[in-house]
Amino acid sequence: MHRDDDLPHTGAALEDLLDALVAEYSDRVAAGQRPMPTEYLAQVPAGARPGLERCLRTIDAGTSTPINSTVLRPGTQLGRYELVREIGRGGMAVVWLGRDPELRRAVAIKVLRPGLALEQTHVDRFKREALAVARLKHPNVVQVHEVGESDGFHWLAMEYVEGPSLSTVIDAIDYERPLTARDLALAVGAAHLATGIETFDQAAGRLLAPVAEALHAAHSLGLVHRDVKPSNILLHRDGRAVIADFGLAKADGEPSLSLTGTTIGTPHYMSPEQAHLTTARVDHRTDVYSLGVTLYELLTGERPFQGESFLAVVESIRSQVPTGVRSRAPQRTKDAAAICTRCMQRTPDQRYDDASSLSADLRYLEAGQRTIALAVGGGPWREFCGHMQMAGSGLPYEYRSARTVLGWPLVHIISGPRVPGSTKRVARGWLAMGPKAVGFLAAGQVAIGALAFGGIALGAISGGGLSFGALATGGVAMGLITAGGVSIGPILAMGGIAVGWVAFGGLAIGHWAGGGTTICKHLIDDEADWEAFSQAPTLVAKLAEWWTTP
Repeated sequence: MHRDDDLPHTGAALEDLLDALVAEYSDRVAAGQRPMPTEYLAQVPAGARPGLERCLRTIDAGTSTPINSTVLRPGTQLGRYELVREIGRGGMAVVWLGRDPELRRAVAIKVLRPGLALEQTHVDRFKREALAVARLKHPNVVQVHEVGESDGFHWLAMEYVEGPSLSTVIDAIDYERPLTARDLALAVGAAHLATGIETFDQAAGRLLAPVAEALHAAHSLGLVHRDVKPSNILLHRDGRAVIADFGLAKADGEPSLSLTGTTIGTPHYMSPEQAHLTTARVDHRTDVYSLGVTLYELLTGERPFQGESFLAVVESIRSQVPTGVRSRAPQRTKDAAAICTRCMQRTPDQRYDDASSLSADLRYLEAGQRTIALAVGGGPWREFCGHMQMAGSGLPYEYRSARTVLGWPLVHIISGPRVPGSTKRVARGWLAMGPKAVGFLAAGQVAIGALAFGGIALGAISGGGLSFGALATGGVAMGLITAGGVSIGPILAMGGIAVGWVAFGGLAIGHWAGGGTTICKHLIDDEADWEAFSQAPTLVAKLAEWWTTP
C-alpha cells in the first residue's frame, strides 16, 4: 500500500496512475469480481480521491448511461453508424458491431464506458488509440475510420475483423497430440496457412511474420504498442492477422509505468523492463519481447510465466527464466524455440534489434530454413554462461531447468535479494546454487549435498566456513578427513585447532598429534578428560535451528 507522500500530486504520473487504476478496476468488475474501492482510493493523494471514487461508483453500479439517459441498444445511432449487436466488453470500453449505411459495410464501434468519461484523462487515453492508429497505414493494423462523440458517448469506428482472435485460436487447438500446419489452418479458418508447408512451426511463422512487420511500421513512426498479446491479434477470414488496440501506445522511450509503480499492460506478456515496477524506459524491443511470448504460447499452448495473482506473475517475469519451448513441446523445432529464446531475453540488447529482424527470422521459419536466432544462439554452453551471468548480476533471479532426473531438476539456481517478509528460498537440484542449496553438487550460504560448498556445508566432500563431511575443509571442519581453522575428524585433522586420530595444528588433539601444543590420547590417563575432548560440539543443533527458521 502506498502512502500519500510517496505519490506525485500533479502531472502526468498522477494521470497515468488514475488511468491505470480505473482500467484495472473496470477489468475486474467486467470479469465478475468485487474489488474493494478503498484499496484503490488509498493509492492516490487526497485531492484526487473524489473524482476516482465517482468513477468507481459508476462502474460498480453498472451504469451504461450518460447524463441524458440514452441507452445503448441495437438500432442506436452514433454519428452515421447504426449499432447492431454487442460483440465484446473490456475494462475501458464496450465493442459493438455496427453498420455504415453510406459505405454499406460492417464496422466495429468501440464505446468508452460512460463512467470513465467523467474523467478527461480516460477520454484522452481513449482518443490516443485513434491518433496512434491514424498514423499507421498498414494492411496488418486495424484501421480507424472515424472518431466521434454522440449523446455523451465517446466512440471509435474501426475496421471490423470478422474472424477470431489468436487467443481464441490457441484455445481451440488440441496440444495433446502432434500438430501440423493443417491444424493451425483449420483453427484459423484459412486454408492458405498450410499451402506448400507441412509443419505447425512453419504455419506459425507464416501467421505472425506480418504482425512483426506491422509492429516495425509502428516503431518506424516512434510508436511502441506495449500490449502485444494473442487477444490483440485478430484474424480475418482469409487468415490475415492484424494487430489491434493501440490504446496503450506511447512514443518510443517514454516510461512504461507511472512513478508510483502502477503497471500498464497485460502482465503475462510484459517485458522484464515493464515488470520491474519502476520508471524504466521502454522502446520497440518491449514489443519484440511480447510477440515472442505470444509465439511461445502459440507453439506450446501455455504461457511461459504463471502465477496465482498479478504480482506473482510480475515477480516470475522479473526473476525467472521460462521453461524452454522444446521442454514443453518436444515436437517443436530448434529454430522455433530459438526465435522465442532470442525474443524473450531479459536484456533488450540481447533481443532482435528490431521487429523487422524478427519478421525475417519468422520467414526463415516458414520456409523451413535455419533461423538467425539458432545460428547465433551459441548452443547450451552459451546459454549456461548467460544463466551464470544473470545469477551474478545482483538482481532477483531464479532458473530451474526443465529436464529432471528422479524428479529433481538438473539445475536450480536462485540468486539476488528476496522479497522482504517472504520465506527463505531453497534451491533443490542435482546442481543447486542459492542462499540454501540441496543437491548432488550444492553451493550456497548453506549447502547440503554429496559435494557441498558454502558458508555452512554438509556433504561427503564439503568446503566452507563451517564444513561437515567425509572430506571437509573450512573455518570449522568436521568429518573423517578434515582441514580448517577448527578441524575435527576421526581419521585425519589439520588446522589451527585439530582433533582427530592423527592431528596436526596449532593446537592438536589426537591419538597421534603434532603442533605448537599437542595433546595425545596415550598421554591422557583420565578417560573422562578424553571423553570431554572428543564430544561433538553443539554446532549441529545450532545449524538445525538456523535451517528451520523462516
